[in-house]
This record gives sequence, C-alpha cells and structure tokens, in this order.
Amino acid sequence: MDMRKSMLLFISPLFFLVSCSGEEEVKSDEKTYISSIQEKEIYEIKQPAKVNVSRGLILSNMNNSLNINEIEKGLMNLSVNHFSTKNFYMQEGQYLDKKIISQWLDRKSKEGFGLNPSIKNSTGDVLEDEKNNPKILSHVLEQNFINKENGEIEGMSLAISLNEFYDIKVADDKGLIYTDQVKVDTNDDNVNDVEKYGKEIAGIIIKDIRNNKKIPNVPIYITLYQESNKNDIIPGIFLAETFIPEEEDKIDKWTDIDIKNYTFPSDSLFSLDKDTYEKLLIFKEDIQEGFKHLNPKITGQLRYENGKLIDLKIDVNVPLINDTEVIGLLQLVGTRINTILSDYIPVTIRIIDQKQDVGIVIWDPIEKQIYATQI
Repeated sequence: MDMRKSMLLFISPLFFLVSCSGEEEVKSDEKTYISSIQEKEIYEIKQPAKVNVSRGLILSNMNNSLNINEIEKGLMNLSVNHFSTKNFYMQEGQYLDKKIISQWLDRKSKEGFGLNPSIKNSTGDVLEDEKNNPKILSHVLEQNFINKENGEIEGMSLAISLNEFYDIKVADDKGLIYTDQVKVDTNDDNVNDVEKYGKEIAGIIIKDIRNNKKIPNVPIYITLYQESNKNDIIPGIFLAETFIPEEEDKIDKWTDIDIKNYTFPSDSLFSLDKDTYEKLLIFKEDIQEGFKHLNPKITGQLRYENGKLIDLKIDVNVPLINDTEVIGLLQLVGTRINTILSDYIPVTIRIIDQKQDVGIVIWDPIEKQIYATQI
C-alpha cells in the first residue's frame, strides 16, 4: 500500500464526521453562496494554445510572482460573470503587444501615449523628481474569449495593474543608478488615489483600443488591480470592475470588488474574523505542541469575498524534518484539521522543509473528503 492510500484510510473517519454536519444546518440564505463557491467554473483553453503577444513583459513590469499569479487567475475568475465557460474558450491576449503596453507605461507627454504622471515642477534631482511623481500604472493584462461554435473572438478582459508602492530605479545624466520606494497615496482624505487614477486612465485605454482597427470591436470587461508591496507575503487586491458593450468607447459606471487577502497571525485578521482566528490559533498550538523538537512555524493565507471566508491555505514550515516525522506530522494535522473545517471552504495545508514541499493535506468541500500525502 503506498503512502497516499494509507493516509487516506487513516483520515477517512474525519471526512465522514465533517460531512455528517449536514446541509440541513446551513441557513437557507447561505445555500446559494455555498453552492457558488463549490461549483467554481473553469475555462477551457483554446487549442492550439497561443502565447500572450506581450509575453515576458509582465515579469519586468510587476513586482513579484504573488501579484502575477493573482492577477492572471483573478482576471479569469472574474471574467466568468461576463463570458460563460460553457460558450467560450479562454485564450492568452493576442492584441495588446509590447509596443502598445510600453507606450501606455510611459509618462504623459504632449507627443506620446504615456498614461503615467508627468514630472511636474522638476527639482533637477532625478531621484527626488521620481519620488514626487510616482508612476502608478504598472501593466495591462489581456485575455481573449473565443466562441466555441464559430471560433471567433467575441470578448476581451483587461486587468489594469496599479502601484500602491512605486519602486524607483532611475539613472542620472552621468549614468549613476538610484533606487528607492514611495507610497502612491500618502494623504488621509479617505480617497484611494490609486483607484481614482486607474479609473481615469481606463477611459483612455478603452478609446485607444476602439481607435485601433487591428483590435476586434468586442465587449470588454475591465478590472482594476492594486499590487501589494514587493516583500508582502499576500497578493494585492482587485478594486473595481466595469463592462463596456460592443461598439461603445466610454465607461458609464464602476462596481466595487470586495475580495481581500489576510495573513495569520495578524491584527487585521483578528479584527475581521475573531472566531476563525481563534480556531487557527488552537490548531497552531496543537501542531507546535505535538512537534516541539522541530519548532514548526505556522502561517496562514485567507481570502474573503464580501466579508465571508472563501479559501484557507496554511504553511507548516519544519526545516530538516525526516520522512518518519513527515508521516507523523501528516497524521497529527489529519486529526486536528477538523477543528478548522467548514462544509464549503477549501483548505490546503502544506508541510514545507526549507522551501520544498514534503507533504500536503487538502480538504475538498465538494467531495467532502480530506486527502493527505507525503511528497
């Protein structure tokens, strides 16, 4: 019997107990919400797959892999509300190439197409000028949606990525390089200047696209994404969304998006969801007590939509753990995971040894099963 099968047999009584809670106990007004989480739609990729025409640009424009993964997956997930997974294939962007995007990322000028703020009231100090006039637009991600019946593009989604923090790298006229970082929105007027700027340039982007005869005149979904800081351990957030019908070239209204990420432990999570925080704290203490000699470090990443938890990921970092200890730790996690489970929230727990995954435990709320294996 292999390790995966043995662990599944060991944990099987747990998912029986969890699923026995029964949907009868779930309030009727929550059933639709639970169903929407469990039945997540996923696009089929149009074959043969094509690479994005601006491939590679996102790596240099955005500040870390967390934000890149979040904006790519998040844009697909949000697009489902406008381009059905039953009727459309998803395809990497084929129209906004490196030249178009790079022009947008330039600073505003009388001659150019730049959408980032121009340098106002120059001091003559290149670093100081950059700090006083931070760039806000960092990237524009494009995804296309292809009609499954006729093979034609009939929809486009864009994620406009915006800097909450501007990472400066600038050279003076002698070739000396200066680096620094500044926060874009530094006032306390309760207005997100990043979002405000994003909405302004989104209108220009739409007009540029409609004026480009090489780009099909199809409905366009747009969302604004605010990057987290480059050293943060959670990704940024989607701020707002809008939909522009075919033939139209202006934005009538925006709708707020309430999807936020939190870390455990953190004061912000405690303030938002004390009950979940305390369950995680008990789970953490149980694991640490069971493997004191390894001094495991336990952190969590939680995602909330409209104030409700929709996803939970936990990392258990245990440097220099051996195979026998991995088995024991998986068993302990398996017996304690039911203290943090919910009928409808997916949970992933990774056992990590010096940045390498050595074990994983997954709660699948659709199948009502817990899976665990050594890697």
